[in-house]
Amino acid sequence: MAEKIKIKLGRVQETLLLPLVSRAKETRYKHPFLNDVKSFELYQQLDIDKRRIVRNLSDIGIQGLCYRAYKMDEAIKAFLKKHPNGKIVDIGAGLDTTYYRCDNGTALWYDLDMPDSMALRKQLLPIPNQRVTYISKSMFDYSWIDDIGDISNGLFITIPGVLPYFKEAEVKEFLTNIAPKLKGAEIMFDVISHFGRFFVDIRIKAAGMKDAHLEWGILNPATITNWSEHIELVRTIQFFQGIKKSNQRVSTRIAMRINKFFNMTQLFHLKFV
Repeated sequence: MAEKIKIKLGRVQETLLLPLVSRAKETRYKHPFLNDVKSFELYQQLDIDKRRIVRNLSDIGIQGLCYRAYKMDEAIKAFLKKHPNGKIVDIGAGLDTTYYRCDNGTALWYDLDMPDSMALRKQLLPIPNQRVTYISKSMFDYSWIDDIGDISNGLFITIPGVLPYFKEAEVKEFLTNIAPKLKGAEIMFDVISHFGRFFVDIRIKAAGMKDAHLEWGILNPATITNWSEHIELVRTIQFFQGIKKSNQRVSTRIAMRINKFFNMTQLFHLKFV
């Protein structure tokens, strides 16, 4: 039996655990749409108050976090079929386990997060091999672009659950700064409408993250493509589109319908040109 891992749960650490626990719980379902063995194994090893952590998760929250990961996985796998020697950058990596679900054996992976978050990642998810690099920096420290180096074999960037916490001016600054420097790269991130921010903020507060607050709301991707001639839209994906229904409660299915009706949360897939 694997030795239990003890960690001190501060506010940052507990926040990082929520997506991990969500993926672990989805994996335990009889018919999971996201099968994340690594998250489940790590969750089993953690010596923490799991009941308290789970209490902070709603069923719709679990489904949303897992759906985001599932669709990003699909996009990464499609990218790696075309660019087997390409590079993947995960901004705001936290305790993300995308590498363990999607690695093709030849791609180069870069996980970027703030130093405190990366410290926990290094403890719980040590670097698995020489093709994986951890970068302890803010995404606004654009020297990470130098860290990843040549992108002639292709680059795919994911930013799960990060941008809605910044003001629109900050998101604009970030995207318009990196787009001309990373021509040819693709990028995917989740967004939320102005209407949806109100409901998600309620769930965030209910999960105990009282200091977390969503700042940026958007519905139309043209807002972003109009910021720069170097940004073009590949596609948008509405949350819960095509999701299997066997795992959800009736109340969760209703919440999903409301989400889709008001187009509250989406994934934007863009390309830098």
